[in-house]
Amino acid sequence: MEFSHTNSLHSLTKKELEILQYVHNHSQEVSQMSIQAFAKEIHYSTSTVLRFCRKLGFSGFPEFKYSLKTNKNIENTTTSNIQSFSKIKSSIFMDLDGTTGLLNTDNILQIANILSDNPPIYLHKPGGLTDVPVNYLESMLFLSGCRYVQKSSSKRLTQHLIHTAESNSVFIFISNSGAYSSTVDVAKEAKLHGMIVISISSIENNDLAEVSDYNLRLFSRQRENVGADAASRLSTFFVLSSLIEFFALYKKGVENDENLSK
Repeated sequence: MEFSHTNSLHSLTKKELEILQYVHNHSQEVSQMSIQAFAKEIHYSTSTVLRFCRKLGFSGFPEFKYSLKTNKNIENTTTSNIQSFSKIKSSIFMDLDGTTGLLNTDNILQIANILSDNPPIYLHKPGGLTDVPVNYLESMLFLSGCRYVQKSSSKRLTQHLIHTAESNSVFIFISNSGAYSSTVDVAKEAKLHGMIVISISSIENNDLAEVSDYNLRLFSRQRENVGADAASRLSTFFVLSSLIEFFALYKKGVENDENLSK
C-alpha cells in the first residue's frame, strides 16, 4: 500500500512526528520489531503507535512494517521533505541576514526625517506581487501618523499625480528586481519633476536604485517556479517594518525634544 506522506504529515502530532523521525533513522530495525518492542524502544504506548500507523493510511503495525520491508516510499518521501524544508529555512535566514547587513542607517534616518514633516506620500502600486507590500506600507504609514498617503494603481495615474502633486512630495516605489521598466519610467519622471523618490529594491545593481534619492536594499535571490518569479517577499516586509519602527522611534524622539524646549 502506498503512503502519501505529503497529505498525512500535517495531521501528525508532535509525538507522532518524533516517531516518524525515529522510523526514518531506523527503518530496517523497525521492520523487524513487534509493536510491543517498538513501543518500548520509543517510550510510547502501543495505542500511540497504532494511531500513528492509521494516520499514515495503514490498517495497523503489521502493514506498516510490510511497507518498510517492501519499498522505500516513506523513507524517500521523508528525506525529501526534510531536505526541502531545510533548504527553504536556510534560504529565508540567508535572505534576512543579508538584508539586515544592507540596511543603511543614514538613509533610514533621512527618510524618517522627511516623513516626519508629513509631506504628501504617493505609493506606486503596479500590480502583481508588489501589491501586498504596498498595502502593508500604506496601513503602517497611516498608523504612524502620516496624514496624506495615496496609492496609485497604474502607470498613467502615477504620471498624472507627478504632474499635479505639490513640489517635494514623496513617491515610494517597491520592486524586488528594481528592473521593471514601467516602475523605473515613472520613478525617473518623478525625479525629473522635483519629487522626492524613495525606493526599496534588490541588492543587485538596478535602474530603480540609480534614479532614487534614497534607496533601501534587500537581499532576495530569484527562484524560478514553473517559469514564474518565486522570489520571497519576506525581505521586503522586513525592510518596510524596520523603516516604520525606526520612523516611530524618530518621531517620539523629536516630540520629546520639542517638549523639553518648551
